[in-house]
Amino acid sequence: MSNRIGFLSRLSSGLLLVLALLLPAGAHAAGEAKPARVAVLPFTVNASGQMDYLVKGIRVMLGSRLTAGDGVLLVEPADVDKALSEAAPKGRQDDYFALARRLGADYLISGSLTAMGGGASLDATVFAAKGGQPQRFFATAAKENDVIPAVDELARDIGAKVLGQKVANPAAPAPAGNVAPAMPAAEQSPYTTAHPDKLLLGTVPGQGMPYYQGSPFIRPESIASSGFTKSQNLSFGLRAMAVGDVDGDGQLEVVMAEANKVHIYRRDQNRLVQVGEASTPARYVIHYISVADVNKNGRAEIYVSAADTHGPRSLALEWDGKQFAQIFKDQPWYIRAVKLPGRGEVLAGQAAGMNDFMAPGIYQLTTDGHGGLTKGTALDLPNTVNLFDFTYADVNGDGKDELVMIDQEDHLVVMSQGGKRLWTSDDNYGGTIRYLGGTDTAKPGALDESLEVGDKRYYVPGRIAVRDINGDGKPDLIVIKNLSTASRLLSKIRYFPSSEVHALTWNGIGMTELWHTNKIDGYIADLQLGPDMSLQGPDGKPTPGAQLFVGVVLRKGELDLLSSSESTVLTYQVPEVKQTAAAK
Repeated sequence: MSNRIGFLSRLSSGLLLVLALLLPAGAHAAGEAKPARVAVLPFTVNASGQMDYLVKGIRVMLGSRLTAGDGVLLVEPADVDKALSEAAPKGRQDDYFALARRLGADYLISGSLTAMGGGASLDATVFAAKGGQPQRFFATAAKENDVIPAVDELARDIGAKVLGQKVANPAAPAPAGNVAPAMPAAEQSPYTTAHPDKLLLGTVPGQGMPYYQGSPFIRPESIASSGFTKSQNLSFGLRAMAVGDVDGDGQLEVVMAEANKVHIYRRDQNRLVQVGEASTPARYVIHYISVADVNKNGRAEIYVSAADTHGPRSLALEWDGKQFAQIFKDQPWYIRAVKLPGRGEVLAGQAAGMNDFMAPGIYQLTTDGHGGLTKGTALDLPNTVNLFDFTYADVNGDGKDELVMIDQEDHLVVMSQGGKRLWTSDDNYGGTIRYLGGTDTAKPGALDESLEVGDKRYYVPGRIAVRDINGDGKPDLIVIKNLSTASRLLSKIRYFPSSEVHALTWNGIGMTELWHTNKIDGYIADLQLGPDMSLQGPDGKPTPGAQLFVGVVLRKGELDLLSSSESTVLTYQVPEVKQTAAAK
């Protein structure tokens, strides 16, 4: 507690010093162009409460930094707060434009601070009162102490790209005698913080990428590992995510879905740059996407499974790097690309039942050449298994692929293809908010108060990634573990304030943990494991392994996570590791 108070004191002193140095020296000279008026909204915090104290300081410093030079005036924060109390924006762009005009501002800035792994990211959106496409900006802080330079970087970027001015360099650091002394090493123990497993943020050598180092994985064995990078915050609630080479250029793209939109992003270091977007009918809410080159043309197709309360209406898209082509649409099938043993990836589907949202039977589907789908042979699966439940993996190394699935109680199950259960987890895994059935999937919230007693839902389980990551010749599993007590006790309340990713391996009688990530503030909507490749580790040397993409809906305190307005993608480097004797 004393460390926190000391840090707050030093941060407050630092803010006051920087503000004193940066405040404008005087009025604009006569005859100059009319200065631009800028209104800064209070920043929101996506964190567990430990960074709430930074919000006011960030707003004040950003405003002061932007007005440090000539040509910019700041709308009084009190006037902004009064306008917000009368009519706060509801998330639509037009609301922000209207607020800017009401305040007499030329530009309006909204933003958020996201705490992640001991560091933080700052995301800001600038709206021009005259309209047009909002501009987005992003900066990262290595640790809480680095928030001030991150705000400074954000201000310089906005000043240069929006206000058309060259913002002066940051003020010189204060003399050493005015700087609070560093904490003694003994007081820097991670166990004195609110989160004992906090990570440190560094950079990937030679790339300048924000890189969370130290302990991105917690392992039963002592195995050194790489870290993870974080993308900027994205202004929608993520429902599903997939990765693949959708334009045939040999690079992975990230495909993300919100309720009724599909976005394609290319990766530019830690940033995601949108290159394509497609909308789906508002009535049919997306619950699953998969990316696979089923038609073998060198570009992975995007398969979108969507439904309303009565049944599915799915579609498939192809992207050539410039535009979408529709392969099929409005098909009455839940769809998913499935990798079948010995056959590779195929498109599989399941229909809705007469009196249920899913009918027994999962079938291979093929396109009919006229924008539709044709039902093929049935997959050899127990009738109790649904399309999104399972994957194939020879986890026990007996030469036969087992069925690995997550059931509706969020237990991980390993069974033979004949349906015999070989192992069931005691712990809960998966745990998602996406569901079929209910009364209104067009309102995909965590809590639908209109549900009648006995109303059924099928929750789409979390994705299971399969890869041999411990080098023992058998495939291992990587699964989501969304954390919540209430969601296990009350079946129709789904709220997951935090989450982890777990890697599991077969120990001869069941699955056992290889590692799990540190706790993440937010709900994991989806994960994907990219192909094996040579990765650059923290020492700059190539490390064989794979990239794990984790799509997170940032927690804002409310139950309705899927209506949350911000999501992000964490990318972990998963190295190949050798099992220790203890793990075997």
